[in-house]
Amino acid sequence: MGELSRHYPLPSAALLLLLVALLCWLSGRADLARWVLLVITVMGGIPLSWQMLRQLSRRELSVDLIAILAIIGALLAGEYLAGAFVVLMLSGGEALEAYALRQARRSLSALAERAPRISHIWRGQELVDLPAEDIEVGMVVVVKPGELIPVDGEVVAGSSYVSEADLTGEPLPQPKAVGATVLSGSLNLDRPLEVRATRRSIESKYAQIVRLVAAAQEQKAPLHRLADRYSVLFTAVSLSLAALTWLLTGSGITALAVLVVATPCPLILATPIAIMSGIDRAARAGLIVKSGATVEALGEVQVAVFDKTGTLTLGMPSVSRLWRAPASEVPAEAPILDEATLLRLAASVEQLSSHILARAIVESARAQGLVPGLTEQFQEVFGKGVAGHVHLTAAPEEPVYEVTVGNRTFLRQRGIPLPPVLLQAREQWTAAGQIASFLAVNGYCLALIVLEDRPRADLAQLMADLKQAGIEETVLLTGDGEEVAQRIRALAGMDRVVAHCLPEEKVQVIRDYLNKGRKVLMVGDGVNDAPALATATVGIAMGQQGLTAAASVADAVLLSEDVRRIATAVRLGRGVMGIARQGIWVGMGLSATAMLLAAFGWIPPAVGAILQEGIDVLVIFNALRVSRIPLETGQDRRVL
Repeated sequence: MGELSRHYPLPSAALLLLLVALLCWLSGRADLARWVLLVITVMGGIPLSWQMLRQLSRRELSVDLIAILAIIGALLAGEYLAGAFVVLMLSGGEALEAYALRQARRSLSALAERAPRISHIWRGQELVDLPAEDIEVGMVVVVKPGELIPVDGEVVAGSSYVSEADLTGEPLPQPKAVGATVLSGSLNLDRPLEVRATRRSIESKYAQIVRLVAAAQEQKAPLHRLADRYSVLFTAVSLSLAALTWLLTGSGITALAVLVVATPCPLILATPIAIMSGIDRAARAGLIVKSGATVEALGEVQVAVFDKTGTLTLGMPSVSRLWRAPASEVPAEAPILDEATLLRLAASVEQLSSHILARAIVESARAQGLVPGLTEQFQEVFGKGVAGHVHLTAAPEEPVYEVTVGNRTFLRQRGIPLPPVLLQAREQWTAAGQIASFLAVNGYCLALIVLEDRPRADLAQLMADLKQAGIEETVLLTGDGEEVAQRIRALAGMDRVVAHCLPEEKVQVIRDYLNKGRKVLMVGDGVNDAPALATATVGIAMGQQGLTAAASVADAVLLSEDVRRIATAVRLGRGVMGIARQGIWVGMGLSATAMLLAAFGWIPPAVGAILQEGIDVLVIFNALRVSRIPLETGQDRRVL
């Protein structure tokens, strides 16, 4: 409401009084019409002039200087109609800018306004409402169909489809069942869920997103300051042309017409509206941009640098194969088991462990329809391995298997010999960047469980999209060995790879590019990427982990796990800055043309004021074209 009261009263009053002046003129009271026009000019000129004087006292050259001089000139020359139109143009331009910026911020504001405020919890047999901020970690909340999930948490009862579109940009509803993670602010679609809170509402990912949005809205775009610098030159040229016109023609009215059409409103309006529209568009695509500076820089980056783990890969290990030792390498008395049984036995002991590799093994077994058995006498040495006695069925005649899964140290400590063929195979897979755990049954090491951090889908498409968007070079920085790095490079089609790269070395690689005058985009997902994200021209924190690990130093946070949206961000930045510059140069070109016509006496002051207002409206609507920039290419094209 404060914004409305600040921007709209003056242009509204000016427009109303202009209508009154028109009625007076039509009724034959031209003298009264002139008095009304004088009131408009003085009423608008005083506050606008006072605002400019305050800026000048702070040594800020206002871009409104030409308009203020035009108002003063209109008063001195008795051209009250022109003065009234300039007042309407200047105050109306500010109101239009405020309106356009508010429209551009709709998605950002909606994101903050729709924050979940009410939750439901069971108190005995009664379901009661509780403010979302009062929910503590460990409390179980009930989420009804059609309600927003109030906290980050884990589903403990029920199953439903949940929409995360406003958080991650993922258009399809996601199935959520017991054990699934849900995010605050996502929408429960069809069935009740019970969710155990893992974070308080104020610490949720949704709250962090809202804080990032607030920071983005408070920033002023650097290109707006660049436009201010253009306006200084434009103002000097305009004043010089007006003075020259006065000297050559001796007509103050003609010089006044030059000033009226020279107001640099295209400079004032084009950039902030385009950039805020871009930030809004990015939010709808699942990318939270912190400032207009980031939008500008995305439009200029030349080199895209990527971390590997969690960025180009999924960041979570998964079972790639279970490799059995050849029968000739295993003692004859060892049990003969097929791969499915071996994986089921491994999952049976791993299901009791919280280790990340254990979860991967259990998930692999369940994905193949294998149900883990009952484990007794479970033992775990953290970071080394697990062991236990496994019953695959409840049948009395079913044998009990003594199962051990772990590294070679763990197995040797338990007196289990390791076949040389398995040791050799382990070394080969380890050199290729994979993880290999030994699997022993009844004291005999029978197989290796090989796990890897799998590459994300569509890496090659991402790199092709980046090239198409104007990125000149793509670079992979990874702490892994050369073989792993080259494999990812070949898969993705990247230009350069730097293996065995420590966090400080990533920073140095980026600085080398910056020192050569190239602008760098860095994409990472973890704390170890923070120095590189802060050093790059633009740093983007990738995925849900980016909200907690790297968002404090990144310039933008990609909420989606869809890596192709990195190319979407670059395309958006280039599109926004193209439209902003187009608005500046086309607007200035039209104003310059009108100035020349006015200098020759072909445009009177009143007509010039109307013409300039038309240019302003054109620039505003041009800037709002950002909402229609195509962000996808080829078969994937869609409106985001």
